[in-house]
Amino acid sequence: MKKLISMLLVLVMCTLALTSCGGVNGSPEAVVEAMLEVMTDYDVGGLKDLLPDDAWDELYEEMDVDEDEFWEDLEDEAKDMKEELEELDFYSVEYEIKDVDELDEDEVEELNEELENYLKDDIEGAAIVEVEMTMTIEYEGEEIENDQEQEFTVFKYDGKWYICPDDLDLF
Repeated sequence: MKKLISMLLVLVMCTLALTSCGGVNGSPEAVVEAMLEVMTDYDVGGLKDLLPDDAWDELYEEMDVDEDEFWEDLEDEAKDMKEELEELDFYSVEYEIKDVDELDEDEVEELNEELENYLKDDIEGAAIVEVEMTMTIEYEGEEIENDQEQEFTVFKYDGKWYICPDDLDLF
């Protein structure tokens, strides 16, 4: 049982260290909420909205993978993880966005330098979004609760908000 719970905790951490006008990309909070929903629902298709297209293109090239193959493999992994979770008696992740701190000009410039390999143009702004999460697992009558705080860096690009590739931790 400890192995299953440890594996589940690692899975959630890896997924976190996973993400249009308004909607998903309308604000720093909205894109982080979208990423957390992707994590809890294992909605691989929702990941596509968390990075701009040119960032995905660069990641495929860096990883030397075909786009279709990448998404098929990721979908298979998500399906396997979801099946493992269904073996638990109860599983939930609750979260609350605690704070959003916009980065100053120097920090935005520094982030621009980090993202220059992924994006064709400069970003328009950036922020740190602090999230408080509680994950609850019940397995064979034993309930385990894990509270944690997580910070995500988000950036504004071409009028929309996105998660920094490093915060997706998929690669």
